[in-house]
Formats: sequence, C-alpha cells, structure tokens
Amino acid sequence: MNCSKRQTIVNAIGGLFFVLAVYFLVRSVILAFSIDIWYDELFTMEFVTRPIGEMLPLAARDVHPPLYYMIVRFFVVTLGSIGLVGDGPGQIAIEVLAKLVSVLPFAVLMAYALGFIRKRFGMLAAGIFSFAMVTMPQLPEYTTEIRMYSWAILFVTGMMIHGYLFYGSCRVYGEISRDGSEDCSAKSKSRVDVGNILAMWLYAAAAAYTHYYAALSAGIIFGMLFLVMLFDFVKVSGKDGRKNIDLVKAAKQDDRKNSGIIGFGMLILCMVLTAVTYIPWISVFFSQASAVKENYWIQPVGIRSLGSAVKYLFKGYFQNETTAALIAVLMFIIIAALFIRTVLKTVKEKRIEDLFTVLSFLVLPLVVTGGLLASLLLRPVFVNRYMLPAYGCFWMSVSIMVSREIEVLLSGTARNKETSEVAEKVIAPKDGRIMAGVCSIAAIAMVILMTITGFVDFNAFIGNEEYRKVNMEKTLALFDDLSSDTIIISNFTHVQGLLSYYLNRKNDDYRIYLYQEQPEALIGEMVPGLETIDDPIDIANYLGGGKKVLFLGSFNSREVLLGEWEEELGIKNENQGSYLMERYWFDVFKLKNY
Repeated sequence: MNCSKRQTIVNAIGGLFFVLAVYFLVRSVILAFSIDIWYDELFTMEFVTRPIGEMLPLAARDVHPPLYYMIVRFFVVTLGSIGLVGDGPGQIAIEVLAKLVSVLPFAVLMAYALGFIRKRFGMLAAGIFSFAMVTMPQLPEYTTEIRMYSWAILFVTGMMIHGYLFYGSCRVYGEISRDGSEDCSAKSKSRVDVGNILAMWLYAAAAAYTHYYAALSAGIIFGMLFLVMLFDFVKVSGKDGRKNIDLVKAAKQDDRKNSGIIGFGMLILCMVLTAVTYIPWISVFFSQASAVKENYWIQPVGIRSLGSAVKYLFKGYFQNETTAALIAVLMFIIIAALFIRTVLKTVKEKRIEDLFTVLSFLVLPLVVTGGLLASLLLRPVFVNRYMLPAYGCFWMSVSIMVSREIEVLLSGTARNKETSEVAEKVIAPKDGRIMAGVCSIAAIAMVILMTITGFVDFNAFIGNEEYRKVNMEKTLALFDDLSSDTIIISNFTHVQGLLSYYLNRKNDDYRIYLYQEQPEALIGEMVPGLETIDDPIDIANYLGGGKKVLFLGSFNSREVLLGEWEEELGIKNENQGSYLMERYWFDVFKLKNY
C-alpha cells in the first residue's frame, strides 16, 4: 500500500472520531431538554434571571467571576424577547436554554479542531481531540451542566491556540533544515500578527472573568510564551558577533529579529491590557479571597491530592474498579512517555509544533501545582474540578502526540505544515526506529484506551441523565399535588433551596422550612420561601392547628429525627415514597399527631 493510500486511511480514522464526537454532542443537546438542576446550578439560575445591574452585586458575593452568568443572561434576554423562552407551547424552559448554552463551547472547540488542528496537525489529531473533549472522564457531564466550566475550557484553549499562531508569526529564528542546521529562510517572511494577539487578549480576559482557575491558566500561558520569546530573542541576539556570515542571510535574520522584538513587545502589551481589563473586578476578587480565607467548604489538601487529581483526569466510569484503575494507570504511563519523547524532540529539533504541544500539556500540571501550593500556603482552595479550564489544552496536546506517532507508523510520515523534508526527518534512522515503533504502538494503545473509556463514560452519562429525567418527572408530579399551605420541612440545605426553586418558579407562595439549620446567606436572599424551624414543638403546633405537614428527609439522619419527634412529642409518620431531585434523594413522610 502506497503512502497516499495509507494517509487516506489515517484521515478516515480521524474523520470517524470526529463524526463520533458530533454524534455524542448531539446526544448532549437532546439530554439538555430536562429542567433538573443541582444546588450549584441553582446559583446560576438565580443570577441569570435578574437584570445585569442586580446580578453583578449578587455575583460579587459569590466565589466566581461574572462573565459566564452574563453570557447565559444574554441568551435568556435575546431569545426571551422573541418569545422562545418560557413554559408555554413552542417555548423552551430557561433551564434547558442554560444547558444548551453549556453545549455551545464544545461545538466551537470542534470548529477549531476542523480548522486549526486539522490544518496544522492532520485530521487524525483533529478527530481524536474532538472525541476526547466530549467523552473523556468528567467531560460528558459538563456538556450540559449549567456552570461556567465549558466556557472556561473554550477560553483557555482558544488563548493557547492563538498564542501559538501569534508566536509562529513573529518567531525570531528559523526551522531546522534536513541536515540539522538552522534554516534562516524558513521564517524570512515573519510578520507580527495583530489579529492573533487581539484574539489572545480577548480570550485571556474572558478566561479571567469566567473562573479564577481559568485566570490562572491564562497567566501560565502568558508566562510560558514570555519565557520562550525571551529565550528566542536572546539566542538570536547572541549571534550578532558571528564572522563570515552571509549578508543576505544576515539581513533576513535582522528582519526576523526586528519582528521578534515587536512581537515580544506586543506580548507584553497584551499582558498589560489583560491586567488593565481586570481592574474593575480586582477589588471584588480580593473581597472574595478574604471571605474564602475566613470560611470555605473545601477540605485540606495533601500529597494524596495529587493522586486524586490523576484519578479524576483518567479514571473512567467502569463498573469494575480494578478495570477502571488499570486503564487509568496505563493511560497515565503512556501519556507520560509520549510527553517525555516530545520534550526530547523539542530540545533536539526545535520545531515549533513540538514546542506548542509541550506548552499545551504543561498548562494542566502547572494549574494543579498552583492550586495545591495556594491551598497549602493560604487555605484550601483546590478541588479536582478546578482543573477543567486546562482540559482543552491537555487533551489537545495528547491528541497531537498520539496522532503524530500513529501517522509515522501507518503512513510513513508525520503531519507537518512546513515541508515534506521536515516530515521525513521525523522517521530518520538517527531518531531511533525501535523507539519510534514502540511509541507508535503505545500511541495506538492509547487511542484504544481512549475509545473504550470514551464510550463507557458517555454511555454512563446518558444513562444517568435519562434516569434523572424519569425520576424528576415523578418528583415534579409530587410537587404539582402539593398546596401552598402545606408545611414542608427539610433537613438538608441543598434540598430546601431546590424545593423552593421548583415550587415557587411560577411565583407561588410555598414555604420550605429547614430544620435546626440556616440556609446559605446568598441563597436565602435570592430564593423565596426559605424558613427555619428550630424547635420540634413548632411541628406539633402546626399539626395541632390542622395543618398538613410533610417532612422531606435526606440521609440516614432523617430516621433519627423521626424517632426523636415521636419519642418526645408523639409525632407519628407515614412514608409516602422516595423521590429524586437531580442528584438528591429524599423520602416523603406525612407527619401525624395521632
């Protein structure tokens, strides 16, 4: 089979992965048509149903920046103004719209895959990346979750991509020619790309206003590009003293050097503009940081947090724990090996595509390192899902590394946008045919593991969402049968908030009582109908007054409470069934005083 046919096969495999990714994303769109939300999403829904002027002061008291809420608000207002949002015929519920807004960034990432990644690294890399972004562990849930993570992934990945394109446009030294020397003509037409530096600034600012760990990711990308461009400039500047240099080559090198200086200056300007853009929110950031330092729900971190982060990144939703752990370990080992190989190739060959792959990979471990250090030095501020903003860069890097190794094996060349000579160099004898063969086989194994994990995880996601949807319909039927004068008691803050959200979503006047606890301050201010009961004698008084009293009990503590009420006040109960509200189970007990 000739090289052309083998490359066609490689492209077809990439195309298949892309088609699968589109299919899974369409399934996410279908699954978005459900109004079940969990407690964190309750914050989103309460923010986006308010005008911007009212939303921003409330969001400032939360722990995240406000851009995501403003994006969802834009869609709510825009589509609502033409009558598409609501509970009537031909309208979509606001919760459904918010879920669809979370799907949108993944569609944009797929567009980048077909455009940028396919052109620079081939269809196989584009297909694997697209597949990974909607199927790898944790990611399926975030295709429809009404939170900011899908947008944070898009903004950070977009910044990385445009940062690479900007760097390539003003790189101050040439590619490596076939004999290993610098090809000073390869970049003789270098120019400063204003469009990409502008896109980089916009993505960086958007990331910073979406999630603080997206802001950290943007800072890491800025820092890496700064160091790389500074190194390039110093390297070329050190060559000015060379003797017997070709004058034409020297002139071209001076042109690239000037372009590099301008580009370096524009990068610094971009960093400054991003910081200036953030000035309006900086006082809020410090206020939120102070509040977090005093009181926050995140648990202390330690050395085990690293293992937890790795497990979160790689462990699939397999029913067999041993299988899940084994596949996660294999994926970790293969990716680590491919990364080391790519680093060595970057140092040896100095190809910009390898450098981009390495930098993209590093964003995630540096985010984890930064989060853990901040947690150790200040107070715990890192949970595993805060890695998500860097997921796009990570899986893009993995997809490129894997696809390059597979293309070497299947088509005899590695995709490179510059020249076929550079592509041939990848499989030159001095690169080590045995090592190249081992890495190619490892890459194929990685694709197989990713495919298995992706199918298992997304199918589990489908099953979970359909299960929740069916049970939510049963729960909503329960709510429809409740009258507003019923005394409803809960023993869990999350359930209380969501009960009131659903029962009062049509401006009704339901009261939900939390037993011997207080609702979260911000939720208590935004969600109507939240009350408290501190003394069980109040329950007995409601029953004595002829009120219908329901206890929607969560956890095993509900049995303890029911026992105490019966023992102390003679309050009997009748279990009327178990219900699921998104991820929260509760049992409904009808209380009686006889």
